[in-house]
Amino acid sequence: DCALTVLATVVSHPTPTRAILDSGSKALSSDTLGLPDFGELLGMPSARVTGLSEEHGTVTLADGAALRIGERVRVVPDHCCVVTNLFDQVHLIDGDKVLETLPVAARGKMG
Repeated sequence: DCALTVLATVVSHPTPTRAILDSGSKALSSDTLGLPDFGELLGMPSARVTGLSEEHGTVTLADGAALRIGERVRVVPDHCCVVTNLFDQVHLIDGDKVLETLPVAARGKMG
């Protein structure tokens, strides 16, 4: 089971092996913990987030993985500790059902 994902939307699919998400370093963090990329799409281990700008993430697709523009995907970030602090709240889910929404108590408390 995965403890934390970031919900993102596919906004472009310029080539068969590349897609663009609406989540970049401001949502996923550029901290990779020494891993070769920034995360993967939940349930699609061959779909890796290989590049980030502030607002967009580049997904490299392998093994014939396909994404549709407008499709919502869940990104498993490399470093969930940093990612949690990038948001004001987290949604606790079970499948597609939101069980509870909680504030991130430490948000904005650093520095």
